[in-house]
Amino acid sequence: MISLGLGELVSSSSFILRSFFGGEEGITTNRTKLAPFFGHKFGPQIEVYYLVAVWCFFCIAAMYALTRTPFGRMCNAVRENGERVEYVGYSAQTIRFIAFSFSSLFAGIAGGLTAVNFEIMNAQQLGAQQSALVLLMSYIGGVGYFAGPIVGAIVITFLQISLSDFTDVWQLYLGLLFIGFVMFAPGGIVGWFMLHRDATLKRELWRLAPAYTMVAPALAASFIGAVMLIELAERELALARSEGSAMRLFGFAVDAGSLAPWSIALVSFCGGVGVTWLLWPKVTDAWCAVNVRLIARGQAWASPSR
Repeated sequence: MISLGLGELVSSSSFILRSFFGGEEGITTNRTKLAPFFGHKFGPQIEVYYLVAVWCFFCIAAMYALTRTPFGRMCNAVRENGERVEYVGYSAQTIRFIAFSFSSLFAGIAGGLTAVNFEIMNAQQLGAQQSALVLLMSYIGGVGYFAGPIVGAIVITFLQISLSDFTDVWQLYLGLLFIGFVMFAPGGIVGWFMLHRDATLKRELWRLAPAYTMVAPALAASFIGAVMLIELAERELALARSEGSAMRLFGFAVDAGSLAPWSIALVSFCGGVGVTWLLWPKVTDAWCAVNVRLIARGQAWASPSR
């Protein structure tokens, strides 16, 4: 919360100290006027791409190496139980401070590369929205795994680029995706993959296929119904007066002001959720069967219902 407060303080200062922060327009620069680096002035975008890529892989390697050090192990211990760390003679406050300093270092590198790439920094990069986006990436990818935030950043960036071409409420989809992972898959994308890794290695994944095959159509129906409800509501409530209620949805011409598409969307969503609720115990039973086999081999794994 202190970090959030300091961030909002800096964000507010960007509108007050206009001579320093540049106000709403921010600060612009021209990277081609900087001193060349081994003959490269980073004018072409491809040179900037490789610059960012090299720094990205360097930082990933440095972060991973940090997690393998005794300090990294103590960070895990402080995360789990800071009081016990105090009992063995380490200062949890000092460990948190050093970890915060390292995170600030890598965040500063990312900010510098962003300034080089876009050649502008304004209040949008200083507000809570940018911090929330990074948090969104971490949780969707999986905060319990090193590769989780990396996968989350790739997925969110791809969705930002692709969804914005199809819908005006793409941010709502990102928010719902975040809520869905927090509620039903707290391990994130990488956690869900790791959940199935051991069953795959032990050749027990085939026991889950029948249950997944049964529940997949219901999940697809609920997803399609939810998308239809969101798009119909956005069209009817926000765009109907200016652009009319006629629209194209999944390649079909529909009228958001008529009852038929709303009925189909509600039936699809409610029916899909209901059938998923009824069939999900079969998925849990399948995981129990897999766990029984893995326990016999000393490799018990978790269930997606936990």
